[in-house]
Amino acid sequence: MQRELVGTGVTTSAVGFGCAGLFRIPQRNARRLTLDAAFDAGIRHFDVAPMYGLGVAEAELAPFLRHRRADVTVTTKFGIEPTIISKGIAQVQRPMRAYLAKRPSVSEDLKVVGQGPRSGVVGRLLYGSPGYHRQSARLGLERSLRALGTDYIDVFLLHDPIEDLIAEAPSLVDYLNEQCRAGRIRCWGVAGESSELPGIMRALGHTPVTQFRDDIFDRPPTDEYASGAAWITYGALARTLPLLRRFLAQSPDASRTWSERLGMDLAEESTLPKMLLSAALHRNPAGPVLFSTTRPERARVAADAATRSAGLSETELTTFSEFAAAARRASTEMIEIS
Repeated sequence: MQRELVGTGVTTSAVGFGCAGLFRIPQRNARRLTLDAAFDAGIRHFDVAPMYGLGVAEAELAPFLRHRRADVTVTTKFGIEPTIISKGIAQVQRPMRAYLAKRPSVSEDLKVVGQGPRSGVVGRLLYGSPGYHRQSARLGLERSLRALGTDYIDVFLLHDPIEDLIAEAPSLVDYLNEQCRAGRIRCWGVAGESSELPGIMRALGHTPVTQFRDDIFDRPPTDEYASGAAWITYGALARTLPLLRRFLAQSPDASRTWSERLGMDLAEESTLPKMLLSAALHRNPAGPVLFSTTRPERARVAADAATRSAGLSETELTTFSEFAAAARRASTEMIEIS
C-alpha cells in the first residue's frame, strides 16, 4: 500500500522502517537481514539520522540502498551529531550491544540517553548540536550524502530542534528550498516533540513535512500541523503495546470480553501490533507511519497492517480506542493502589 507525502510529490509505502532501534541487534549481518525482510515485505521508506547507531547508521544503510535506491525513499536529518566519545564507543558497539541484549532493564534505561543531547549528562557526552542554520544544514547534507552513498535525500529534516537554536530562519529555509530545486533533496521539514513543533513551525514559516510521535493514548494536536503539509508519525507501539499486553495478561476475563467485542483474538501475538499500526495509519492520511523491530518476521506483520487499515470501519476504530482507554485506566488504578 502506497501513499503520498501530501504536497511534496514524494510517494512511498504507507509503513516505513525506523532505523533508530535497529542497533539493538548486535550483529551487522542480522541487522541487514532485518532490513532485507522489511523490503521483501513491501516496506519502501527508511528513516535514519547521523546520531543513530552512535554515528554509524547512515554508513551501514548505504550497502542496503546500493541496488535499491530508485525503489525506496530515505529520511535523514541534521542538527544532532555524535561526539568524539560517541564515535569511540561505536568501535566496540557489537560486544556492548550483545551485553545489553542480555540485560533488558539496562537497555531500556539507555534508550532515554539515546534521545540526544537533551537527555541528561550522558546524552550530552554522546551527542551535540551545531545548531539549525544554513551552514549546519549544508554540512549535514554533504555528510549524509557521502555516508549514504547517494546523490539525493528524499526527506531532509531538522532533528529535534530547539526554537532558540534556529538562527537566521529565512536563510535556512532559502537553502533547503534551493536544494529541492537542485534535486539534492526532494522535500524538507522538522522532526520533533509535538508540544514544541507549533512554535518551531511558526519560526520557519511553511514547513512541508512534520515528523512527530503519535499513539492511541496521546494523539498530538494534528490540526496545528494540517495546512496541506505531510506528516510522518512514529511511536505507535512503543508505549501502548507493553501496557495493552500487560492488561490482557492480568485480566483474562477482560481479554475474552474485548476479543469478542472486536471480533479478533487479542491473545494472538500479532493482533495487537497489527491493530495499533492500522489505527495509526488511519489517523495519519498524509504520509507514512514508522515502526521498528529487531525481529525480521515482524516486518510482514507491519506490512499487513497497511492493508488492514484501508478496511477498518469507524465502529472498529471506536471500539479499539475504548479497549485501549480501559486498559490505560486499569493500569493507572493498579499504580495508584500499589
